[in-house]
Amino acid sequence: MGKLDQDHPRWYHASAGTQLMPYDWFVALLDSTSKEFEKAGILVDSIHPDRLPVGMSEPQAGAPSSSPTGMNCAFCHTTEFTYGNKVFRIEGGPSLQYNQRFLGVLIKALRGLVLPDLPTLLKSIQAERPLEPFKTFATKVLERRQEGSSISSLSKLAGDVDAYSRSLVTRGAMDSSPEWWGPGRFDALGRGGNTVFGPLNPDNLRPANAPVSIPPLWGVWAYDWVQWSGSIQHPLARNVAQVIGVGANLFAWTKKPPLGPMDDDQKFRSSVDFKALEELEGLAGRLQPPRWPEEFPAIDRSLAARGRDLYHGNKAKGIPNLCAHCHVARHLENRGEYGPGLQVTMIPQKEVGTDPLYLESFSRRTVDTGPLGRGRLSAKDASQYVTTELLARSSAAQTEDAAKPNEWRDWPQYIARPHLAVWATAPFLHNGSVPNLYELLSPVSERHRCFALSPRMEFDPKHVGYSITECNAELPQDRVWFKFDTAWPGNGNRGHEFADLPGCGGPAENGLLGCGIPPADRLAIIEYLKTCDLDRRVIPGAPACHDLGEVTP
Repeated sequence: MGKLDQDHPRWYHASAGTQLMPYDWFVALLDSTSKEFEKAGILVDSIHPDRLPVGMSEPQAGAPSSSPTGMNCAFCHTTEFTYGNKVFRIEGGPSLQYNQRFLGVLIKALRGLVLPDLPTLLKSIQAERPLEPFKTFATKVLERRQEGSSISSLSKLAGDVDAYSRSLVTRGAMDSSPEWWGPGRFDALGRGGNTVFGPLNPDNLRPANAPVSIPPLWGVWAYDWVQWSGSIQHPLARNVAQVIGVGANLFAWTKKPPLGPMDDDQKFRSSVDFKALEELEGLAGRLQPPRWPEEFPAIDRSLAARGRDLYHGNKAKGIPNLCAHCHVARHLENRGEYGPGLQVTMIPQKEVGTDPLYLESFSRRTVDTGPLGRGRLSAKDASQYVTTELLARSSAAQTEDAAKPNEWRDWPQYIARPHLAVWATAPFLHNGSVPNLYELLSPVSERHRCFALSPRMEFDPKHVGYSITECNAELPQDRVWFKFDTAWPGNGNRGHEFADLPGCGGPAENGLLGCGIPPADRLAIIEYLKTCDLDRRVIPGAPACHDLGEVTP
C-alpha cells in the first residue's frame, strides 16, 4: 500500500548517509543472519538481487562494494502485520522492527567471525587455513571486491572486522538503559543525543531510556512541528537529526583531534547526504494513508456515521465534540511561500496526563559542547545549534528550505497527531503502551497493565489494534517477544482517559479528558476511524472518500 510505483527501489534503498558497516560485509552476513533478522521484524525486499532488508541502503551505481550501508527512512516507516492467512505491508506505517535485537544479531555475527580470538584467527590465516566462519565470509567479501584471498588481504579484513565489531559494542553501550525498548519503539532523542554529543565529551552520554513509538509518515510533510513532543520545526533538520541518530558520521575528528585550529566547515563535515534526504522527503510526501483493506470485515456505515458525530460533535443532535478539537489539524491560510500547511495541536502533559519521561529526559539534559566552544547548553539549544550549522553547509542552503526557520523546543507537551489511517498505527499513545483503540477510549482501569508484543502481530479489526497476547501466556518461539510492562519507567499507560471520575465534566486535567464513553459509542468512534473521511478533511489534495456512502471531494 503506497504511491511510489517505480520509485520503490529508491525509497527502500537510497542512502541518506548513515554508515552502519561496509555493504559487502552486510550482504555476506545475510545467509547467517536472515532468520534472526526475520524474528526481529526486519522486512525483506524480495525483488532486490541481494534480498536486502527494506530500508537498508545500497551503494550508488559504480561505487565500490565496500561503500557503507545503513538505515534510511523506510527501515522504520514500513510495517507488516497479518490477518488470517494474509500479510499486509503498509508503506509509511510505523515499523514493528525490534531495533536492539537487530543490532544485537549483527554484533553477534561479526564477533563470531573472529572466534576464539583475533590472534588465533590471524595465526590460521598465516598457516593458509583460515578458520570458519571467517573463511566463507571473507571469500564472499573479497569476490565482490574482485580481490584475491591473499594472506595480506585476509589479515587486514580480519583486523577490520575485529575493530569494527568492538566499536559497535561500544556504540551499543552508549545507549545503555535499564530495559530494552521492544518492537516498534526507538529513543530518537536519547540515542541521537548520545551519537552527536558523546564524541564531544563522554560525560554527555545518558541512558536512552525513554523510547517512543515510531510514528507514521502520512501528512507529516505538512505539519508545522514534528516529533511526539513537537520539538522540531524544520523538516530537513528533523531528518538530519534522525540520520545522525542512527549512524551518520559526524565529529569523527574527535577520535584523533588535529594539532592546529579548525574552521567550522571542518568541524561540521559529515556523511549526511542532503540531496538524498530531500529526495526521500519528497517520496515520503507521496505516501497516502492506506485504506481499510477489502479483506477486513466491511465498515458498518451506519455505525461509522454515529462515530463521526461523536468524533466531530453534532450540535443539532446535542452531541459534544469528543476528538476533533485536538486531533484535526488546522489548515494554515497565511503560511507564506514555504511555510507548513497544517497546524497540529500540542497538548500540555499536565492536561493529557500521559507518561512524562520522554519529555523530561530531553528538557532536563544538558550538553558540554567541548571543542565546539559553546560551553554547556541545554540539549534543545545544542541540537538547534548543530543542525543549523549542518543545514548551512548543505544543498538546502541554496533551496527553498533555507527560508524555513530551524527552531527547537523542549516544552512539556505532546502532539495530538491527526488520525490519518490511525487503524494501521498500533500500539497507541506516544510510548506504545495501549494495544488497541478500544482500550485507548476506555478508563485506565480497563487497560492491560502488561501485554506481549512481537514484530509479527495479528490484526484485531473489532478493537482496532493487535490481538492481545497475555504476558503470562505461553509464547510461540518462532519470533521474538517483548513483555510490555506498563509499570516500568517510561512505559506508563495512564492519561488520555475518559472515565466517570470526580471532575470528569470539567476542564481536562491530570489525564482526565472527559466522562466515560459507553462501550457502544467507543465502537462507533472506532468504526469511523476505519474510514478515510479524516484523510480528505486533513491532507491537502487527498483522494475522494466514499467510505460513509456520500461523495466527499
